[in-house]
Amino acid sequence: MRPIRALACSLIAFALVPALAQAQAGVVRGIVTDSAGRPLENVEVMSVNAKRSSRTGRDGRFVLAKLPFGQQLITARMPGYQPAERAVNMLDANVPELTLKLRRVVQALDTMRIVSHDGCAAYDFAGFECRRRAGIGQFRGPEELGALRAYYFFDMFEGMPGLRREPARDSVGGQDWLPASTTGWRCLTEGWNGRQRTADLENVRPDQIFAIEHYELYEKVPAAYKRLAWPNGQEKPCALVMYWTKDFVAAMQKRR
Repeated sequence: MRPIRALACSLIAFALVPALAQAQAGVVRGIVTDSAGRPLENVEVMSVNAKRSSRTGRDGRFVLAKLPFGQQLITARMPGYQPAERAVNMLDANVPELTLKLRRVVQALDTMRIVSHDGCAAYDFAGFECRRRAGIGQFRGPEELGALRAYYFFDMFEGMPGLRREPARDSVGGQDWLPASTTGWRCLTEGWNGRQRTADLENVRPDQIFAIEHYELYEKVPAAYKRLAWPNGQEKPCALVMYWTKDFVAAMQKRR
């Protein structure tokens, strides 16, 4: 009987290994630093999907626990710094420790004056990463959007400063939620693939969006897009959202 009992215990222990691994997968640990690698204290670190947050200690370290399975978008933010984001797959048995680096907003503005982000391609998706490196607006690429699993349009912007959720009616899906600005003159305009929205884009849904850009103040909007943020006949300028669709990006990549 003893060999049988030992075998049974071994099987039970083996069965528990995946469960223990999954339990650990619900925890994300990491460190937040400035651009020079110095730890930052009291930074808010949040899982956008789970709406769970924590703050860093003196050593810049944080722990986020009890996160649901699947992909999570982890964001770190603190006044005076450009937010940082990382997509994490919580189904991995060993979720790696994250390192999130925040850049001072003042430094980003100084960089903008010296190396203008207006030199980035305006009507080609190649300009997206160029503007992202300049750090003037807020950016989410395919990895971050994939982690959010957006159903409504606002889901793609969840957790972004300067925006709020606003109800809307959609001709295809019925009820929708759109982003609305909370900064500047509290108005928000949009561009699509570097230009104005065209008729063939009227029924695009969030799962067809490849990447997004958000400029919370008109002063930060790239020169090529300022006409979109300040339409003719409007008395005051707006914040701007730029959508890049999967079809457009795929077509541009084929041409190269």
